[in-house]
Amino acid sequence: MAVRFEGAFDWPSVEAVDETLSEAAGVHFRLQPPRPRRRRGRGRGLVDPSSLYDARIHVEGWVPTRAASWHDFLNALVWAAFPASKRALHARQHRALSARLGDAPRALPDRRTREQDGLALLDEGSLLLLAVEPRAPVIAAALEARDVSAVQNEISAGSAVALVFGHALYESLLPDERPSIWAMVALLPCPGPLPTDGEGCIRLADARLSERITTPGTFSQPETFRSLPLDERVLCGASVLRGEPGGELFG
Repeated sequence: MAVRFEGAFDWPSVEAVDETLSEAAGVHFRLQPPRPRRRRGRGRGLVDPSSLYDARIHVEGWVPTRAASWHDFLNALVWAAFPASKRALHARQHRALSARLGDAPRALPDRRTREQDGLALLDEGSLLLLAVEPRAPVIAAALEARDVSAVQNEISAGSAVALVFGHALYESLLPDERPSIWAMVALLPCPGPLPTDGEGCIRLADARLSERITTPGTFSQPETFRSLPLDERVLCGASVLRGEPGGELFG
C-alpha cells in the first residue's frame, strides 16, 4: 500500500491519504477536529458520545486523522490492508463504550474495561499468526512456553505466517527505530495450506480476524495474551512486513 506514496518528498495531506486509500479501506480519512476546550465549573469534562473516535468511524464512516503523523498514516495503511477487521474492531469498541455512556453527554469513565483494553492492544500492538489447524495446538503451547525458536521453526516450515496488524508496531519498524519489543499474538488457525503470496495471506488473515472479533468474549482477557519478539526470528519470511516483492502493506 505504501508504494502508492512512493516519490513523495513531503507528508501526503490527509486529503491525499483519503483519495489514495479510502476505496480499499472502506472508510474515509478526514482531518481530526481540534479537541473542544473543557468548560469550567458545571459540566466540566462532559463529552458528546457521537463525537468520539469510534463513533466517527462506526456511525459516520470516517477516521479522524492527524496531518504529518506517522502513527495515523500507518493506521490508514493498516485500514487499507485489513478493512474487515478494522471495521469490526471499531464497531465493537463503539458498542462497548456506548453501553457505558448511554446517549446523553457525560464524563468519560476513569478507566477502560478489560474488553476495551484487550481490543486496544489488538489494534495498536498485535501480531497475527496464521497457522494451519493441525499445527495450531503445537504453536499455542510454544507461545505459552515463550519458546520463540519453536514458533520460528513452524514459520520456516510454512505452517505459520506472521503479519503485523497493530499500527503502533509499524513505527518500531521505521528505519530510525530499533524494534526491541514484544508483540501481542493473535493466533488464527486456518484449514488447509496457507497462501504462498502476501496478498492471499492478508486477505485470509483479515477474514479470520474479523470473524474472531465479532465473536462475543474474544480478546476480553488481556492477561491471557501471549507475545512474540518483533524481530527476524518471527518476521523472517514475512515479506508483507518488509517491502519485499509480493508484499502488500509496504510493498
